[in-house]
Amino acid sequence: MKKYKTIIWLAAITVLLSNWPLIQNITGLNDWYYRYSNISGTFTMMENSIQGRLFKKPPNGEFILNRPNFYGCNLMPQSDTVVYRLFAINPLKFWRWGEYIFDWRYRLPYTDWDAIVKKRGFGYLKVSQKGCMEF
Repeated sequence: MKKYKTIIWLAAITVLLSNWPLIQNITGLNDWYYRYSNISGTFTMMENSIQGRLFKKPPNGEFILNRPNFYGCNLMPQSDTVVYRLFAINPLKFWRWGEYIFDWRYRLPYTDWDAIVKKRGFGYLKVSQKGCMEF
């Protein structure tokens, strides 16, 4: 019986520590993970843990960007301003369970990157274009 309690405690500690953002950043779990795009792919952005968050959540529940050039981007159509997350929820990734429950970024609408590539016509960029496309 003590053996099972020890295993349960170790599993619980592992889950709690792995959900700590500092551990995720040190181990590289967040590298190239938080990616966003509009549906046409003319605006793509990636969050870097050093830069901080791109989005802020206002009280009225709408999601906007902190960057001032979001609406000033010449390549982005004015009708395509909805930003989608490109990171899916996977219940097997236990190190993200805390984010799935508490982080509002997972309330953003999700779309698959392959669908955007089909509309955009090309995959990842080598160089960004005027701050509109990072990938």
